[in-house]
Amino acid sequence: MVLILESRKVQRVGASTLAISLPKEWVNNLGLKKGELIFFEEDEDGVLKLMTLEQMKQEQERMVEVNADLCNDPKMLGRILTGIYSLGYDTVRIVSAHRLKNEHVDRIRDVTSKMMGIGIMEETNNQVTLQCSLDITKFPIHTLLRRLYIIASTMHKEVIDALSEFEVRLAEGTIRRKREAETMFWILVRLLNSCQKDKNIAKKLKVEGPFQILRYRLIAQYLRLIADWAEKIAKKVIALRNYRKVIGEDLLHEITKINEQSYGACHKAINSFFSRDVYLANEVMETYDEIQKAEEKLQEVICSYAYLHGKSFSVNKYFKGEKPIEPCTVAQISFMIWGARRIAELGSEIAETAIHRTLCNKTKLCKELPITD
Repeated sequence: MVLILESRKVQRVGASTLAISLPKEWVNNLGLKKGELIFFEEDEDGVLKLMTLEQMKQEQERMVEVNADLCNDPKMLGRILTGIYSLGYDTVRIVSAHRLKNEHVDRIRDVTSKMMGIGIMEETNNQVTLQCSLDITKFPIHTLLRRLYIIASTMHKEVIDALSEFEVRLAEGTIRRKREAETMFWILVRLLNSCQKDKNIAKKLKVEGPFQILRYRLIAQYLRLIADWAEKIAKKVIALRNYRKVIGEDLLHEITKINEQSYGACHKAINSFFSRDVYLANEVMETYDEIQKAEEKLQEVICSYAYLHGKSFSVNKYFKGEKPIEPCTVAQISFMIWGARRIAELGSEIAETAIHRTLCNKTKLCKELPITD
């Protein structure tokens, strides 16, 4: 129901009370009766929000019901529950007309283990109730973003360290950390969605308007993707562990070098975002251009050396051994190099967002001029 904008005259009732009448259509649609309570909530702009008792209860505790019978794919149910969590619902009821499938229950348990502050409160054969007890106002956004960056950058650093001797344990540690990154990412999304919905929450968390929410959401996504790519590279390290003997020291050095450059670029990028340092952000974007060129050149080189190695065993700068290099091995190595470039690209995206954030405020570098006749 959307009411057309109406006006009401403020009238005096008694010696000191001012009153206005309520729109008839609104009253009828809600079924309001004489004597019922109406609650008022004032936002930061001085706008009053009117709610009935029932609406007040719903506002305080948001509940949603999911029909598991319509989710034939358990993964789909998991994605729906993750989305519901991010939207800020407090109670989630998953129901079935019959008995919940074991696959559905397993997926529910898997999702709740990844999401902070939510757990199973009630479970029967055909229903599972989840309850989130998270107080989002106690989680500063800057702190969560920094924590997500630390997790993502640690994953990338562990991959770089694992590359030297293709250390499987380090690579496996990187993969395990991915769950931490997911947990931090989704709590950030839940918090930002709540800020978007409720200006009072945004005010408590010192979020300055929808554009800042958008930028925080972008940074969170970029950091999540950095963690994703670190995990992908770690999996390639494990997949190539038995082929370490055919990879030359020069090639390993080049792969490590491009990853270290990407790691440094991301570190500068996140610092430029929090410090609003345009010059540092610009440096990151220039570094990415260099990494991009280096990646393209390295890709050409490894393909050439792999081909030459198959023709002449004397060529061993990038590959060792007497057997021709398997195409699958070259593809795995190529993917690792591409992953390093992709991480650097995400750092460049963070830096670009940092520049846009800085330009929203008056600085010595750029200021808005008054309109003149």
